[in-house]
Amino acid sequence: MANQILNIIFSIILIPVNLCCAFWLFREAMNLTGMTFKEFLMFTSDVNLEGASSQRRMQKRQRFLVAFFREKSSDPQKSLRLLWIFGICTLPGAAAMALAVYAALNPENLKYAFIGNLILVFINVILVIYGKFYRKNHPLDEILAERLVEKRSRETAEGRKNRRKNIIVYSLVGAFFFGILLFFMLLIAGVDFTHIGTHGLSGKPSYSSSISRENVNAVLKEKGYETAEIPVTYWDIDENKLMYVCAGVKGDSKFEYYEYNNGETIDLVYNQISYNISPDMEPTERKKHETELSNDNKMFTIAVDGVYYLVLYQGNMLIYAYSPESLDEINDILIKLGYLNSQ
Repeated sequence: MANQILNIIFSIILIPVNLCCAFWLFREAMNLTGMTFKEFLMFTSDVNLEGASSQRRMQKRQRFLVAFFREKSSDPQKSLRLLWIFGICTLPGAAAMALAVYAALNPENLKYAFIGNLILVFINVILVIYGKFYRKNHPLDEILAERLVEKRSRETAEGRKNRRKNIIVYSLVGAFFFGILLFFMLLIAGVDFTHIGTHGLSGKPSYSSSISRENVNAVLKEKGYETAEIPVTYWDIDENKLMYVCAGVKGDSKFEYYEYNNGETIDLVYNQISYNISPDMEPTERKKHETELSNDNKMFTIAVDGVYYLVLYQGNMLIYAYSPESLDEINDILIKLGYLNSQ
């Protein structure tokens, strides 16, 4: 879950980063009008761009910008071309949003989201470098450039008076929109916000462990279990939230490891498997076969028709195992992995 959230945050941060890296194109188009961006905002503050639908509003904005640059720019065609390229160069921001959604919906394929984000970082770096190259090779008319320098100097001097206030306001606004986006991405990811705080993002009390399917696979091999291409029994329960699996077989004994992306899923799988093992058992009787582990985790053990079963969950990982002889070897594996104490 932590890696998933980091990937989502990475993607969300790239949205404003892309806008900043591409903004020089809009500024270059604006320079040809002799106006600063602040003047442009003041000029358009009273313009009504509302429409009956979002598509209608977008069309009105586009028509306004075209008319504005045709009227104000010293080179309308160049300004409109820069404006069109600016629109194209903001597409990585849209791609970053798509990657955030992808990371939220596909926790098992986070590497693709991460690679996509790295590609977007590379694209933004290229935009910044090309911006410096463009400005060096396409200088403004000297008179126009001097006029813009004077205007920006005055705006900077005026801005210093309210600098601290502006920084606070912009930071709060940015944090607000970042928080809203992150909130919706986490909703898409299926995070249970009722457990955040005391219980962490997993939906259960936080459990820190370095145990992975590689650890499990290594211990099973050490104990003589066959681990190559062994299917797990309950992969179909909340399959979209299942991140990793590992299984081993030794004679009639089997050991299965599941890792999910949240604790609520672990509860569901644990209860479902426990019920499947003994469907006719009363809830009160079932409780007698449960052992409370640390951090509110549980273990269910029972012998049915001469077969010993074990279901255990800890953090966002679940173990399902059975053996026709006893649970001694399975318990040894759990102790070696650190799920149980040796005492």
